[in-house]
Amino acid sequence: MTPPFNLRAGLKLWRGLFFKPEPFISDPTKSEQWNRGKYIVEGPAHCAACHTPRNHLGARKTDLALTGADRLPDGGSSPAITSEYLKQNGWTVSSLSYALQSGLMPDGDVFGGSMGEVVRDGTAYLSKQDRDAIAIYLLEGNE
Repeated sequence: MTPPFNLRAGLKLWRGLFFKPEPFISDPTKSEQWNRGKYIVEGPAHCAACHTPRNHLGARKTDLALTGADRLPDGGSSPAITSEYLKQNGWTVSSLSYALQSGLMPDGDVFGGSMGEVVRDGTAYLSKQDRDAIAIYLLEGNE
């Protein structure tokens, strides 16, 4: 690790600048499944950690949430997972839910990079209802 992340004081400073814990607040105008998907995406699945660009200090650019990132720690990149992007690329609730279980995309290809690990070690173990909720949230609008 590079400074300031390898120094306890540096990490405390970074957290003070960028870490703002907030409770989850559901949207009463949305379905229970949509709210469940939002909770999973923004909470335990922390999708924005890879699918959101970061500033020069490593903090997520929240105004660009889920729009994809060009520089991941492993040297790779991640695509956008906004509803507009997913719909333009042919994703449906069914195909996205299935991809989160299997890693298989609608075109027959598989998720690459660290997303393969996310599926193998994480989303493949979610219930179908939770995978569907994630897909509903991402496809029905998360902007």
